[in-house]
Amino acid sequence: MTTETINESLDDAHNDDHHDHKMTGLKRWLYTTNHKDIGTLYLWFSFIMLLTGGALAMVIRAELFQPGLQIVEPDFFNQLTTVHGLIMVFGAIMPAFTGFANWMLPMMIGAPDMALPRMNNWSFWLQILVGHSTLRYQPPIQMVVRHFLYLLCILWVFLLSWGQLILLSLL
Repeated sequence: MTTETINESLDDAHNDDHHDHKMTGLKRWLYTTNHKDIGTLYLWFSFIMLLTGGALAMVIRAELFQPGLQIVEPDFFNQLTTVHGLIMVFGAIMPAFTGFANWMLPMMIGAPDMALPRMNNWSFWLQILVGHSTLRYQPPIQMVVRHFLYLLCILWVFLLSWGQLILLSLL
């Protein structure tokens, strides 16, 4: 078998022809089971979260620019710092790793797709849902630990980690 034949067979293994149907438009991205499309979704989500976390970092840096300068309230500054950390870890770093893994791993091992492609897609959308809920209900730092929203935020961070672990178990 020549090198050209091997390269052609590997290229054929990673196209969309093995799927029964071809979706276009928004449905392609919502219901995709193609590992490259899901990897692209993860990478775009990671990039958007990187920009969001970077914007929060700029507000934090502006607050710390000069002693005594108050651009934001102290309570809001604490919340901003917490949300910045959550966004950068769970929204930028982890999805970027997962996106690159989705793109590269099946091609590296010669598989046509991920082991459980629908669960792979579900893992991405679970991350979007849980990430949005975590940021929407981020409690202030001064809240009592027993408060319902605080516990809910911890649960959502836990679910966000499990969404990543589901995907990593597929790799």
